[in-house]
Amino acid sequence: CDFKTYHKACNECLHQGSQTPGLEGRSPTVFRCATDQFSRNVKPNMTEHSGQTDVPAETIRRALHHQQTLIQNHEAALQELGNRQAETNSRLAELTSFLRSHFPQASTSESAPESAQDPSQSPDPASGVQLQPTSSDCQLPNPSRFDGDPRKCRGFLMQCNIQFNHSPHRFARDSAKISYIIAHLSDRALDWAEAKFSSSPEYGCSFAEFLTEFKEAFNQETDKSLSSRTLLKMKQGQRSVVDFSIDFRIQAAASGWNSPALKSAYLDALNDSLKDELATLDEPGSLEDLIKLSIRIDNRIRARAKERNSRSVVPRSLPVPRHSVQVERGQVSSDPEPMMRAKLCLYCGEAGHFLADCPTLLKAKVRQ
Repeated sequence: CDFKTYHKACNECLHQGSQTPGLEGRSPTVFRCATDQFSRNVKPNMTEHSGQTDVPAETIRRALHHQQTLIQNHEAALQELGNRQAETNSRLAELTSFLRSHFPQASTSESAPESAQDPSQSPDPASGVQLQPTSSDCQLPNPSRFDGDPRKCRGFLMQCNIQFNHSPHRFARDSAKISYIIAHLSDRALDWAEAKFSSSPEYGCSFAEFLTEFKEAFNQETDKSLSSRTLLKMKQGQRSVVDFSIDFRIQAAASGWNSPALKSAYLDALNDSLKDELATLDEPGSLEDLIKLSIRIDNRIRARAKERNSRSVVPRSLPVPRHSVQVERGQVSSDPEPMMRAKLCLYCGEAGHFLADCPTLLKAKVRQ
């Protein structure tokens, strides 16, 4: 039996007598001596159950040793991360110093927003986290001033809308949008704004209402019938196909025609020489493909013409005799244009040959 059971049995024997099986007739002194002898034989590392082999102290010691090993490993990993973070911060500091030394204007412009930033929202320098600039940090160029030309109204409003969408925090209020548009007006458009809002610093209207009145005053509605007539009258002329195609695309977008109609109008507007080249090829399926093919052919034709002109032989100029030559038809005129149109020699005025083959000039050279 184990120590606890044995000790309990001994106590029962001491107080109740020799009633335990196998111990009848024994005195309490014998029981006490046996108990003391058993207590002296108990070792410190003995457990309550003598059959148990796992010692609690040894188990605790192994667990503590394992935890100590884990803590040491974690400490080493944290130390390595700290070293890497310090190295990263050092490189960022060097890069910042380099940028400030080579781009002083950029560092000056960025210092103001950084100083106004809330410290509670700023990133921890030790964390190494760097905020990436947003799209609104890139400033867009302001639109050109609108002078009231109806043809430029839609383009001006489109550029203003790009500014509003790019920086929504700057134009959160309708008054900011109205002020921006008025600040970019000139001439008649500025006169209109001055007459309308001179007595109202807050404008007294929403941006949608302002935009409606602005369009009523300056926007020219697209007349599809006018665009169609303009499209039918267009001709390539002396322009390159690239230049002509730009104007054609503008009118085509406003006309509302379908692709087959636009292809027919485009082919009809091209020069005859280009039409002859396209006639030998398969017709492209779309207007864009037709325009691209026409541009390639036109570029090749123009390049070939330049090459042919550069290889043409320029006749060598011959000295004009000091004395005026007399021929049967009289003295040669000093104006060469009528003689060139009549295909006459510029030296003797005779037909059938030119200056380079003039027999009179050759005889004069022989005499000299």
